[in-house]
Amino acid sequence: MRIGTDYYPEHWEKERWSTDLSLMHEAGIQVVRIGEFDWALYEPRENEYHFAWMDDILDFMAAHDMKVVLGTPSATPPKWMADKYGEELYQTDIHGNPKIFGTRKHYCFNSSMYREKNRILVEKIAERYGSHPALEGWQIDNELGWANTTRCYCSKCRKKFQEYLKEKYQTIDCLNETYGTVFWSQTYNSFEEVIIPQAGACYDSCHDTQGQNPSLLLDFYRFSSDSVISFMNEQAEIIRRYSSLPVTTNMLDAAVNSGTGIDYFKMSKELDYVTWDNYIEFQWGIAEDAAVSRDHALLRSYKHQPFWVMEEQAGPCGWSKLGPAPSPGKLRLWTYQAVAGGADTVVYFRWRSCLFGTEEYWHGILGHDGKVNRRYEEIKKTGLEMKRLSGIFGKLMPRVQVAIVKSFDSEWSHSIHRHVEGFEYDRLLLDYYRSFYELGIPVDFVAPEEDLSAYKLVLAPALLMVNEEQKQNLTRYAQQGGNLLFTFRSGIKTMDNTMLPETVPGMFSDLAGIKVPDYDPQFQKKTTVSGVFGQSTASLWCDIIEPEQADVLGVYTGDYYAGSPCFTRNSCGMGSVYYMGCDLEQASMKNLAAYFCTALELCRPAYVQDKVERVSVTDGRKNAEFLLNHNGCAVVVPVERECTDFLTGRKIRKEIRLDPWDVALLG
Repeated sequence: MRIGTDYYPEHWEKERWSTDLSLMHEAGIQVVRIGEFDWALYEPRENEYHFAWMDDILDFMAAHDMKVVLGTPSATPPKWMADKYGEELYQTDIHGNPKIFGTRKHYCFNSSMYREKNRILVEKIAERYGSHPALEGWQIDNELGWANTTRCYCSKCRKKFQEYLKEKYQTIDCLNETYGTVFWSQTYNSFEEVIIPQAGACYDSCHDTQGQNPSLLLDFYRFSSDSVISFMNEQAEIIRRYSSLPVTTNMLDAAVNSGTGIDYFKMSKELDYVTWDNYIEFQWGIAEDAAVSRDHALLRSYKHQPFWVMEEQAGPCGWSKLGPAPSPGKLRLWTYQAVAGGADTVVYFRWRSCLFGTEEYWHGILGHDGKVNRRYEEIKKTGLEMKRLSGIFGKLMPRVQVAIVKSFDSEWSHSIHRHVEGFEYDRLLLDYYRSFYELGIPVDFVAPEEDLSAYKLVLAPALLMVNEEQKQNLTRYAQQGGNLLFTFRSGIKTMDNTMLPETVPGMFSDLAGIKVPDYDPQFQKKTTVSGVFGQSTASLWCDIIEPEQADVLGVYTGDYYAGSPCFTRNSCGMGSVYYMGCDLEQASMKNLAAYFCTALELCRPAYVQDKVERVSVTDGRKNAEFLLNHNGCAVVVPVERECTDFLTGRKIRKEIRLDPWDVALLG
């Protein structure tokens, strides 16, 4: 485990570089990321390439024993390109407006001109630096899909989308039948007629769904995700011709950001390791600790291996407005929360606060004055601790018995038709994640086709659709002794985003041993429930269940369906399939998790406290446990046995005191 920083030496005079590297080494910083926004320096005018400036930087890093992740600069096409090729370059937004020069990410992933220009530059960079002694890896682009840039609505994308549909459906009659274009007289006579689903006549009154055909929308979302992945893969293939070093890209997730519209499971298959950018308290929001933990869990789950945080918050940040300054201790806490979640490298954004440009308010480790400050001292303490810990432990990963199924197809379908006011797929997944998180039980995320045999319990909330392979995988897991949970809005759609002509829960009815002939969306109402989870209230959805073989574990106690089951369990081979027909309040969600802990004998800490995150980890040889205090006050945590705090070297017998935002690693 180690720390690094995002460094922009091109922003500073060369005379400063030695001071920066000296301070980095003192703080235990071992790697820097550079170069991800520098197209205009590499190619200031068309076909005029300059590399001496990067030669100087990389040679300097090698001479000063600093490892480098080098970014490809495709996130920022230069002004000369925008002036000469604007129409071919620019993205178009959902309203038909071009995303013009002046910020970043203003390119279309399907622009043949841009991809050719990018291929030429990436090849020159990879050929020149592929075996440079300073390099340890590559980052492709920066934050692919950031700021609603995955989905482009330009004429280039429309043509590519039509080709995509023709390859998928072969005939226009097949597309019409699949989409149900007979509805609203939307029948197409050729693939050349198929629209790209921009904002239409219904957009203003129904902006979350656009009023467009849901099958068309889901295909467009898949096409857009594939376009980004294709753009990334093209660069990765070029780099790998000249370099054996690992390739990654930095992802975004949902703690504060709303997701990117990219299938990260699919994207991750093409990368050597995955990274993400973690901003906890900034201009656009403050993330709860459970949501940040959830995002670390997602990142380790995309490849089921350790990951990096490529941008970790290092100070108050924002563009036009600032979020709060991290309280003393929070930078260290957030770093160890990442390590507890499976990160083996945490790279702080940025080294020094920039004096100019859009991110001049975005504070780094050092302020605008470039002087040592309390943030530097806290990160230095953390970096030196991690250097010492890396001599004790290998790469740490949580010890996990529970998984949540994450389906990007289901996520996108839910975003098209949201079922009821207030429903959000990712929020429902977070509710289930949080219920185990609060009990100190780590949770992975899995795609529905993955091998599930390592888990005692697999939760599949609102899994709208699966293909036959995925259905068989889930069935096999339960039959071979696994415990599987579905919830309301599961199994009711085809992979084409049309409704199944079957009684809810559709393709999962036999597995769950139930039928749902009626349901009640909780629009401006609530319904009371009772069961193994205690007393609670549903405020989103109520499936009115009729058991066929399943046992009843919870019932509704209000409304016209009082006495009807809301939670059931069905035997399935050597395992069990549970069905939760409603949402629950958070206290009851936690009770539900505790019920599963007892029923399935899940390993859990004997003591848990509010906002003290407990994570059991292993490097394959040694086991340990992180205690992370997310409280702004000191707490005393009981421990089950005598142990050592590896961060302080202290022997711990009955209890340990944690200061505000403090951390312990016990073993």
